[in-house]
Amino acid sequence: MYLGGITFSISKSFGRLQLVPEDQGLRLHYTPLKNGVEDPEAASSLDLVLPLDAVGGLWATTRAFLYGVESLDENIILQGGDGNEEGDTLVKLYRDKPRGAHGKLSGEETCWLRLVTGRSEDERRRIKLGPRDLLCLELACHSVLSLSSQAGTHKPVVTG
Repeated sequence: MYLGGITFSISKSFGRLQLVPEDQGLRLHYTPLKNGVEDPEAASSLDLVLPLDAVGGLWATTRAFLYGVESLDENIILQGGDGNEEGDTLVKLYRDKPRGAHGKLSGEETCWLRLVTGRSEDERRRIKLGPRDLLCLELACHSVLSLSSQAGTHKPVVTG
């Protein structure tokens, strides 16, 4: 289910990442640019949905990075198929080591989003995120949480 028609876009000189909120999770649709033109058939193209259970942590980490507060990186591993036809996928939101005195944040740390689907360079995408990009990611995650609440699609499993 997709309501509202909101898509957030992070555009860079090498590609475009669309963040599409859905009630089942956050769709990440990456299209590389080749000679300034989108190439959806390129090996580095990506279309995957982060499940709802992963969106909350991504949202919280994005907010922490956006507002410059201490936070660990966010690592999401989506396991591939049982027949090993598809490998694991890594979605990692992180920032450079703190540059301030005594290991404190200075506010100048660069934030990154890594999307890794395999071992080749084409399957390892690293996107530098500025404040606008972090805001897009934060709003997209928030939209997913709102959509899933409205649709009643999130059925958390409590472990422990």
